[in-house]
Amino acid sequence: MAATAMQAEELRSAFEVFNRQSTLLEASYRQLQDKVEVLTRQLHDVQSQRLQELESKEHLSRHLTNLLESMPGAILVIDGAGVIRECNTEARSLLNQPLLGCAWSAIVRREVGDDSGQDGNLRLRDGRWLSLSRRPLTEEQGEILLLADVTESREILHMRQRQERLTAIGEMTARFAHQVRTPLASALLYSAKLESGGEEQQRIAQKVTARLQDVGRMVNDMLGFAAGSRNCGESTDVRVLLNGVRQTIEPQLADRVSLHIDAATPSVPVAGNADALKGAVLNLVTNACQACGDEGQVWLAARQCGREVIIEVSDDGHGIDADALPRLFEPFFTTRPQGTGLGLAVVKAVATAQGGDISVDSSSEGSVFSLRLPIAATTEGGKGNV
Repeated sequence: MAATAMQAEELRSAFEVFNRQSTLLEASYRQLQDKVEVLTRQLHDVQSQRLQELESKEHLSRHLTNLLESMPGAILVIDGAGVIRECNTEARSLLNQPLLGCAWSAIVRREVGDDSGQDGNLRLRDGRWLSLSRRPLTEEQGEILLLADVTESREILHMRQRQERLTAIGEMTARFAHQVRTPLASALLYSAKLESGGEEQQRIAQKVTARLQDVGRMVNDMLGFAAGSRNCGESTDVRVLLNGVRQTIEPQLADRVSLHIDAATPSVPVAGNADALKGAVLNLVTNACQACGDEGQVWLAARQCGREVIIEVSDDGHGIDADALPRLFEPFFTTRPQGTGLGLAVVKAVATAQGGDISVDSSSEGSVFSLRLPIAATTEGGKGNV
């Protein structure tokens, strides 16, 4: 009986110990759960913060990429070894592929010509000009290159400089031509008196007169180019204009060149000063006569096309070289040893001043110059201001 009571007491003590340990384990487990929840929340907060930072960095990266792509020039990022690590679309368009991973020096050898300017600009092998700006990276070795296409601005600058030179030349030639006119007129007068002498004397006088007339045309071309042509609201009848050209040019042609004028020339007033237009058409006819040579044929015609009149001067010469056609109306460009290069430039200036234009079509069978002039505004009576 005593043994049974002792065993019961021991069992009760064991259960009490077990209960106390269970309580302790339960408390420890709750504490562990609490810590796990706290750590889970902290981990979630850290993860959320990291995700926000990643999203922010991704947004910034996209923004910087968009900025890089929207820049009005080519952007290249080069590392400390001179290798291209980043570039935008404009860079790939200007410098072709590949770029990334290539050394900048290799790109220069591949794309840039040997005749780059002394101003630091680069001339590509396809003819375009690029300006180059360099900036070092602040937090790492390397630099950023900015390339911009300055081809158009260079052309504008060259055109402006050329125009300034032409203006200076025009002023100089105008003063020179005015000085030459007086002794030239006297020389022509004396030459005309020589023609009344013997046969040999007449032959020499005619040659002298022809050369003096060449000088006179040069002087007139210089003065016409230097003075330019302005639209003063004047007009002249096309038929009267062509007849005036015939009367002026025929005595100089003799039997060397045949000039044909279309009898169907319309009687229409075109905008422009009569003397300026006559000088322009005379230049075209003179050039045509010189182009077709002896026993050549020159045709002078005019036709109405809408609100324009087209005056055409044609010849049966050997045509104009294809290389010369693009520069034909440039001042001081000529294919003749005795030419000034101003005749066609004056024609172009007269046509442009009236809102017209001049064009040429040439082949081995001859050339056709087309002078387009607007029809003059009519008055209330319906007639042009001729």
